[in-house]
Amino acid sequence: MSITMCHYMRSVKKSRTSKRGHSKTPHTTSTGKRQRNQALSSGTPLGLFGVLPREMRFGIFGFTRPVDLGRLSLTSRKFRDEVIDFIHNSDALPIIVPKVHLNDEKDSAEVFITMETEYCCNHFKQLGILLKRATCLFSTKERLKEVGIILDKLKDTHCKICTILGSDIAYSCYGKFLHSFVAGWEDDEKFKAYLAIKGASCLDDRIRQVLRSTPGSQPWHERYIRVFCREIFLDKSGDLNETGFWLCKILKPWPLVFQARLLYIIYGPVNEDNGTIDWHAVEICPTFFGVEDAELQELATALKILHFHCGNKEWNQDDFLSVFEELTGIPTDWCMENVAKLLKLCGESVCYDVLGNKAMNGRIHEISYLGYYLGQVLGQDDIMYGKETGIESFTKTVKQLLSVIQSNKDQTTLVSSLFNVWEENILSLGEGMHDDVDVVTPEEQEQVFAANVHNLCKMAGLLLQERAEK
Repeated sequence: MSITMCHYMRSVKKSRTSKRGHSKTPHTTSTGKRQRNQALSSGTPLGLFGVLPREMRFGIFGFTRPVDLGRLSLTSRKFRDEVIDFIHNSDALPIIVPKVHLNDEKDSAEVFITMETEYCCNHFKQLGILLKRATCLFSTKERLKEVGIILDKLKDTHCKICTILGSDIAYSCYGKFLHSFVAGWEDDEKFKAYLAIKGASCLDDRIRQVLRSTPGSQPWHERYIRVFCREIFLDKSGDLNETGFWLCKILKPWPLVFQARLLYIIYGPVNEDNGTIDWHAVEICPTFFGVEDAELQELATALKILHFHCGNKEWNQDDFLSVFEELTGIPTDWCMENVAKLLKLCGESVCYDVLGNKAMNGRIHEISYLGYYLGQVLGQDDIMYGKETGIESFTKTVKQLLSVIQSNKDQTTLVSSLFNVWEENILSLGEGMHDDVDVVTPEEQEQVFAANVHNLCKMAGLLLQERAEK
């Protein structure tokens, strides 16, 4: 029995050993393959990808989205260099140059333009992200050099997009490219990018030529400056702070009077027919309350942004007040209604600084007339939108102005002058409307008259209420 059992145990043991021996065979084979693969890949920093010929690697890159190539360039320095070499190579043209098609009339013109615009803007945004990631360890000078290489490959595309979709869309695409590329940069790095782009585009030469000419004498160069500055630098900004950065850089190199003209070119009213700058929209008063809000809204927003940046090393309150003063005299003095409308759209803070500066310089007569029209446009909003804040805001501004004026005599002069102007206008409304104001029907005349009386009574009531509380 013991012999038989021992024989059996030896047989089982031998059998198990044999099975283990058979099981080692695939394991050994797998290990061998892995070792061979490691041997193959150890000779190249790109791993197994490096085993492929360079032409094949570039061919694979050609089927990869630009944003994914950007991610790949972040994995290692060798992959980054490989992606940069690919960008420099002609094999990169299929992913760098967008495929802009002519309309085959299957879609309507609006649908075609919308789809192509979305495609082009997204393509340029991806190119910016690719270049941002691939050059993230480069110096600013080297990064901008890579931008030049990309733009050189796109020079024919710019003309094609301008022809098919229009110059506005073409510059908008480059704006997408720029802002996706410089996102997160420090201000001094962005400034270097601004100088490089401005130098390559000859923007300064165009601006200098326009500013030395009479407003409106070179309408298409003015339009070029507006489109270029807005689509490339301003409108694609991520927030108002960034918009202010670019706007200050554009304006600051020029004298104050030219800064005001340039601001009007970039944000002023335009002719609806051809998109050129409308220099005469603010000289006339189409209604008793000035032009429509939409005509001056963008200009007011730009002024608010500049006012917010007052106090930094490049832009201060004196600069802002000077630009505002010059702006309202371009090309000739604006009518008071439009100046008041601009102040209303700029808000209380800008309004107080502008009028306060006039008060400190003794321009009481001007403040009286400007204050009257400001009260009217604010009161009109109360009537139109059912608010009660317009005249209250105006009264608050008047009280702030009085606190700026040191002399009691000057304070009394300002209040009495303001009420006298109000009274004169109410009397003139009763006798008949002014010839230069487009209010012709009796109903419109009655509405303006009633608004004047209502606003005057409300302001007087607020002032008297405050005196009684004291």
